[in-house]
Amino acid sequence: MSATDPATLQGMEAPQPRALPLRSRIAAAFARLLLATSAGLVLAGIVHIVTILLIPPLSESDAAHAYAALGAGGQAELVRAGDPRGLPLPREDDPATVTAICSYDLAAGPMRVVARAGTLPLALTLHRQGGGTLYAITDRAAIRGVVEFLVMTQEQRDERAARDEEGEVSRELRVVSDSERGLIVVRALARLPSDRADAEALASGVACGMAD
Repeated sequence: MSATDPATLQGMEAPQPRALPLRSRIAAAFARLLLATSAGLVLAGIVHIVTILLIPPLSESDAAHAYAALGAGGQAELVRAGDPRGLPLPREDDPATVTAICSYDLAAGPMRVVARAGTLPLALTLHRQGGGTLYAITDRAAIRGVVEFLVMTQEQRDERAARDEEGEVSRELRVVSDSERGLIVVRALARLPSDRADAEALASGVACGMAD
C-alpha cells in the first residue's frame, strides 16, 4: 500500500495565492500613475520643443510674408490662379471674385488707401500679420465716389491727432493696426464673365502709398 492514500490526496486542496496587503496595492497603483504621468510630461515636452522649432518656418509661410512684395509700387496687385510668381491664391467662396492685394509696413509711417467706386461691388479688408481681420469697408461708404482711409499704429494716430488744430474735427478715416505689417485685400465682384476685365481694373486701381 502506498505511503499516501489516494483518498487523502483527493481531500487535499491546492494552496491559494495570498492577497497583497492593501498598502502594497495602493503603492503599486500609485507607481503606475506616476509612470503614466511622467510619460505624459515627457511627451508634452517633446511636442512643445518641436512646436518652438517649427515657429520660424511656419511664420515665414503666412499670408503677410507670401504677399509682402505686393503693392510696393503704390497700387494693389492682382492675385489670380496660375500666377507666374508662384503666389498662393486666396481662398474665395465665389470664383467670380477678383482679388488684389497691397501689403503695408508702418515702420516708415502711415499708409493712405484710396479706392474709386465703380459699377461693380468693391470691398476692402485690413488683415494683421499672423491672421485676423482688423477692418472692412465697402464701396457703399464711398463719398463722392471715393473710399479713402489711413492705416497707422496707435502711436502714429496719437501723433497725428496732436497735430490737428485745436477744435478742428478731422474728416479723414484713421484705422489703427495693432501690428506694423499686414495686408489690404481688395475684392471686386464680376457679376458676368464679361465683367471680368472691369473687375480686375477696379481692384488693381486701388492706390496704397505713404500718407503725407
